[in-house]
Amino acid sequence: MNFLWSRHITERTVLRVLVVGFALVLLLLGVVVFIANRTTREIQADAEELVGEELVVARLLNEVQAEELALASVLHHLVSDYSRSNESRLLENLAQADRAIARAAQLAANTSEAPRWRSLSASVTAFTARAGAFIRDQDRSVEARKLLFASHEAVLRDVRALVESATARAATVEQVLAGRSLSFVSESSTLLGASFVLALLCAALTVRLAANALRHMEWQAAELNQVSWQMIRSQEEAARRFSHELHDELGQSLAAIKANLTALKPEDSGHRRADCIHLVDEAISNVRELSQLLRPVMLDDFGLDAALRWLAEKFSLRTSIAVECESTLGERLADELETHLFRIAQEALTNVARHSGATRVQIRLFSQRSNVHLAITDNGRGMAIPEVRTSPSLGMVGMRARARQAGGELNVSTPEGGGLTIDVTVPAVYAPHDDPEENPHSAGR
Repeated sequence: MNFLWSRHITERTVLRVLVVGFALVLLLLGVVVFIANRTTREIQADAEELVGEELVVARLLNEVQAEELALASVLHHLVSDYSRSNESRLLENLAQADRAIARAAQLAANTSEAPRWRSLSASVTAFTARAGAFIRDQDRSVEARKLLFASHEAVLRDVRALVESATARAATVEQVLAGRSLSFVSESSTLLGASFVLALLCAALTVRLAANALRHMEWQAAELNQVSWQMIRSQEEAARRFSHELHDELGQSLAAIKANLTALKPEDSGHRRADCIHLVDEAISNVRELSQLLRPVMLDDFGLDAALRWLAEKFSLRTSIAVECESTLGERLADELETHLFRIAQEALTNVARHSGATRVQIRLFSQRSNVHLAITDNGRGMAIPEVRTSPSLGMVGMRARARQAGGELNVSTPEGGGLTIDVTVPAVYAPHDDPEENPHSAGR
């Protein structure tokens, strides 16, 4: 289980989350508006098409009804008050009705009622033909009248069929429009409801992310305060220890050397001389130890690889904990980056000695792609990851701060076999390849 320590949550991150969340909400609302407009246009186009067709059919039906009345009038004159003086007018009315019905059938050829219109046109043509024969042949027999009435009845049936079909079609159109309107309302309501739910989810997610980001910012601010206080305290402790070492160790050694030299007599010069050399050696050792505490010369002269091996050796001698150091890094890193990684390793080993109870430590340093990895693994008691995250230990805080300062991240994990692994990943920044005489990292400087 890993935990990422180096997330840089800033005010810009919070604003970015808010902008993305509300932009998504606006996008969803825009999609709803687009779909609503498109559906409205489709319904309007369908309604205009259906209504236009119905208007054509209604106008044609009006013409048919008018012509049917004309045919009925002709039939009435033929069977009741027929006069030879009216023959030409009756024939003209029949021809006019036939032409009108044929024209109406032609106009309705592209509608769904075209078959009925053709049937009506044929019925009217048959009626006008029989009525014309009735007028010209002067046949007033009962059989001729029956045939004439039958032809007229066929016309009436076709007219009734058209009227009933038009009525049914009008009802169907009304139902279709009502259904589409209902479907539109239902789809719009569904989309708006979905958009509202998504908007709530986005808002809740945005608020949650913003709250987490703000908490993380507060946590980082608290860590920065701890780091600042640690730096101040470390400086004071280093100054105090340096002062005590100079006073107690180096000062006493030099005072003893002075006393020996002052009291030196010819007869005991050998003993005094050996004592002075021993005191000088102790003073030199103390000076070197103080120097290494302030900054290891090994790091400046030979780089991080050699400094880690030296650190592992000294730590193993001091604590009797076996340390294995592996490094495949062949180039020198930038001075600041080497310092950060060395101090992280130094603090990690200090924590191992103080808290872990480990008997073995492994240090691995290697490069991968454009990053440098430093991993310190021990076989000690380990530590729960939530405890690591909330740990008030200034050592852990300092390591996290150094990893962030180097532009990288610090992960803490617990291997299956127990113990603890601190894995630092930072961008690789290599030292410039200068002339050895001008390179401050060169050995001997």
